[in-house]
Amino acid sequence: MVRSVKSSPVTKWLALVLGASLVAVPVGPVKANGANPVFENAVAYEVGGWAYDVTTGDVNGDGLDDLVSLNFQKNQVAVLLGRGDGTFGAPASFAVGSNPRAVVIADLDGDHHPDLAVANFMDNTVSILKGNGDGTFLTGGSVAGVGPEATGIAAADLNGDGFPDLAVVNNVSGSVSILFNIGGSGNFVLGASIPVGAYPRSLAAWDMDGDGKTDLAVANSGSNTVSILKNDGTGTQFSRADYAAGKSPNRMKAADLNGDGLKDLVFAANGDNGVAVLLGTAGGGFGPSVLYPSGNLPLDVALGDFDGDGHTDILSQTQTQDFAILMGNGDGTFQPPITYPYPRPAIYLETGEFNGDGRSDIVLAGASSSNTSVYVINSKAPGAFSFDSDTSESAENGGTASVTIKRTGSMAGQTAVRIRTTDGTAVAGKDYVPVDEVVVLQNGEASRVYPITVMDNQIYEGDKTFTVKLSDPANGYLIGAPNEAVVTIREDDAVPDTTPPVVDISKFGSTDNYTGTPDRLYGAAGAVGEAGAVVKAYPWTDTDKDGIVSAGELGTPIALGSSAADGSVPAADIGDLAPGSYAYVITATDAAGNESAKGAWAVLTVTLAKGASPDTEAPVWPAGAALVFSDVTSGSVNVGWPEAADNRAVTGYEVYRNGALLTSVSADTYSYRAAGLTGDMLYSFSVKAKDEAGNGATELAGTVRTLPVPSSGGSSGSSPSLSAESRLQELRFMAGEKEAVLTPSFQPGVSDYAAETDADRGVIRFKTMDSVARAGVNDGTVNTSTGEYAAALNEGVNVFKIAVQAEDGSIREYKLTVTRKAAGGGTGPGTKPDSGPGTGTGTTPVPGTKPEPGAEPGTGGGSRFADISGHWSEADIGRAVALGLVDGYEDGAFHPDATINRAEWIVMLERLLKNADTAGKTSTDAASKTSAGSGAETAGTVAANAAPLPFADAGAIPAWAVRAAADAAANGIVSGYDDGTFRPGAAVTRAELAVMLAKAVNGSAVGGGKAAAFADEADIPAWARPYVQTSAERGLIDGRSGNRFAPNEEATRAEAAVLLVRLAMLLSS
Repeated sequence: MVRSVKSSPVTKWLALVLGASLVAVPVGPVKANGANPVFENAVAYEVGGWAYDVTTGDVNGDGLDDLVSLNFQKNQVAVLLGRGDGTFGAPASFAVGSNPRAVVIADLDGDHHPDLAVANFMDNTVSILKGNGDGTFLTGGSVAGVGPEATGIAAADLNGDGFPDLAVVNNVSGSVSILFNIGGSGNFVLGASIPVGAYPRSLAAWDMDGDGKTDLAVANSGSNTVSILKNDGTGTQFSRADYAAGKSPNRMKAADLNGDGLKDLVFAANGDNGVAVLLGTAGGGFGPSVLYPSGNLPLDVALGDFDGDGHTDILSQTQTQDFAILMGNGDGTFQPPITYPYPRPAIYLETGEFNGDGRSDIVLAGASSSNTSVYVINSKAPGAFSFDSDTSESAENGGTASVTIKRTGSMAGQTAVRIRTTDGTAVAGKDYVPVDEVVVLQNGEASRVYPITVMDNQIYEGDKTFTVKLSDPANGYLIGAPNEAVVTIREDDAVPDTTPPVVDISKFGSTDNYTGTPDRLYGAAGAVGEAGAVVKAYPWTDTDKDGIVSAGELGTPIALGSSAADGSVPAADIGDLAPGSYAYVITATDAAGNESAKGAWAVLTVTLAKGASPDTEAPVWPAGAALVFSDVTSGSVNVGWPEAADNRAVTGYEVYRNGALLTSVSADTYSYRAAGLTGDMLYSFSVKAKDEAGNGATELAGTVRTLPVPSSGGSSGSSPSLSAESRLQELRFMAGEKEAVLTPSFQPGVSDYAAETDADRGVIRFKTMDSVARAGVNDGTVNTSTGEYAAALNEGVNVFKIAVQAEDGSIREYKLTVTRKAAGGGTGPGTKPDSGPGTGTGTTPVPGTKPEPGAEPGTGGGSRFADISGHWSEADIGRAVALGLVDGYEDGAFHPDATINRAEWIVMLERLLKNADTAGKTSTDAASKTSAGSGAETAGTVAANAAPLPFADAGAIPAWAVRAAADAAANGIVSGYDDGTFRPGAAVTRAELAVMLAKAVNGSAVGGGKAAAFADEADIPAWARPYVQTSAERGLIDGRSGNRFAPNEEATRAEAAVLLVRLAMLLSS
């Protein structure tokens, strides 16, 4: 036994090395009398050292009570986190000072995380452990200078600054050390030492007299008193009054025991073998000590409510291997003690709410160095768990099946039970979601409906069952009956279809395609006996030649598709197979997964002959190709054409006269002499290139007039015929010392070529086919059959026309477009004319090299461009080309849907106005002053002849567009953007086109009377709206699909060509 002593000799302790793992060991039954509080068996939790004392409280902020054990020999505290179900986690240890004796839990640094302050008995220090909020702590902080043998500690604001301070009782010096919190930082400084009675062992802090200042109560074991210290508010000055507290009051607790709102005091009166109670009085005083016997030499006392009646009860430790509970009457008096044995001696104890049942639980700390565990004794809730029925059921598609857990007996407090499922004919994870968990019933909760998820597998399998069981009740509950329930899952699916579809192999066939195209299998009406069946073809090789289909002889099936309502199967590819014979086993699988049998009766044999793929591509002529007529006489003419190309081979040419086939010639023949003609007669000839598949190229057509028949005179002879040969035999372009590549390569029958160079000068060399023919460049003198033409090259596009005059006076023209690359790379950009505050900044896509806008058009119409055949604007593009207003790209295409930029449009518009002026048809002064220039005109000449450019970005306007932009600005057709720029690279919007068209006609012509009622009229900018109205009324511009004007969409090259043709017609009317 241990009796409270009045001195503290230093005791040497042997260090014990103990494991830190959690050990929860039932250590024997706890018994009580009748209806007295009952408890579960004690469970030991290893803490890694001599568990001298233990404190309870929430150290991680989860609202649950945790344990803080003082490991006496290891100089550590061990923290065990509560789980709320009466159990605790593994201990986490943190270093403190020498021989820790007391600990307090409080937020010392204001971070809202609980911290620990530990009073260390041997080195006269207080260790400060700052919490991380998760039950772990930072170690290392300590406060020195407290009195010798610190045995108790409390936390409270002692100086009124709002921060918690510390008060420490010192056993040897009979004093209380006051430690002030420095600015709420959790760091402390010694503030005062207050004398009390002899051998103080514990203390409590609260405002006893209601003056707003924290006072102290100190239990003095050596003087049999409690010192009441009234605080003056500074924390350094206290008035003291001592009250008798029984013999050797070792430990003390403070609480309101009688419900009067005042705290009372309870002491472990070691020398009186009981507990002493002092009831608080008004003004901070206390009544006389009342002793309640509790057992042999108690060292500790704790408070709790063990029967759930709301009255505070007293828990007292004894030294006869038991503890005593004195049930409170609620008026500050207590019943005789009820004793409970515990498994081994314990010195100190504490209470808490560990299992959530609303009743206090107990934790004990050891009495010797061999005791490295704390013992948790949870309150026991008498009662039993069971199901309300031993059966339950649910439809398979019902989602859940439910069982009801019933609680009988006591409904007080929280308790728990394990529920789990086991398979019957139903399989967990397939038919239902398995369950194995602990269900917690709260205080007063009599039952709980527990749902179990049922899985719907869409397959008919009949009814199935599984079992639900209850076990492992908590808080001393029992398992009643029934503790098992059989759950039936009722099948919701229809009885399955097990009959496969019928396959009629005679209704299946194949398509033998040419080489390069997959062959196909199909089924005619009636091929499959039901709709929606998935049909497959298994390649079959009868390896053993027995005529029997076996699984090992089948290849990977080919999906043919699903059968239609009439049983037919759509044709499906089976691969581009080689000629030969192939066998397939055809099966059909219905929605229920029934597949027809794979047997010899289901074999479809396919024989493939194959063949070459058909040729569907027609021959094509080279860009710029045209018929050439030569050696024209009064009765005959020579018709020539260039060589055509084909994806396989050209097999010949057909020559037509006046629409009728005249003859067919071989693939290596490029001319035909048509004879038997009538003199002075106009004939139409055409030539069509053909390939072996009969594909014909687009006709090359032309007309020629035969010479008149010479009149007969007195002479018997006749005058000689003149040659009509007007082709070139050679055309080359020299750029400096190098010969430029012509695109396409030169052929006498091709008249349109292009070249690129970096040089600023070049030489054109040519030679005529007929030595009597003459040629000249750019309207130069036609005086030679062989010659050279030297030319300076502007940056951008330069166009040269080579005219060849035959002996009979007929003329053929060749065109050579030379693009000189700009110094920075590329050709000069196009620009967009302004029509006011315009919109859009897009640029024209460049599918090929762009023609110079000032170049003359080719001799052909729109039909010579391969990419406009069938285009809605084909006819008008042809008219625009014929009028010299637009031209195509060097790749032989027009690109009708590409956008047009501002320079291109203004040059085309000004060219049209110039032509109208020349014809005396223009209705505006602007047209008479406009000149679009020519492709070979130099930048200096243009700048000298053009009106001044009023644009901030005039330097960005290319030379070939300067004059047109200047004249258009001078005559009010364009005025620039708000920032004064012309923006030469931007695309033209439809609103801008309408404005410029309306300004160009200047109201002089009568329009077509068309109303401008567009569906998106509200989207037309205000500055453009009257011009759009005028342009529409005069028949110049139409809407797009849906009767939309689309004012902000970019105009295309096709639209520009159409508008120019309409404007030309309007100006000429």
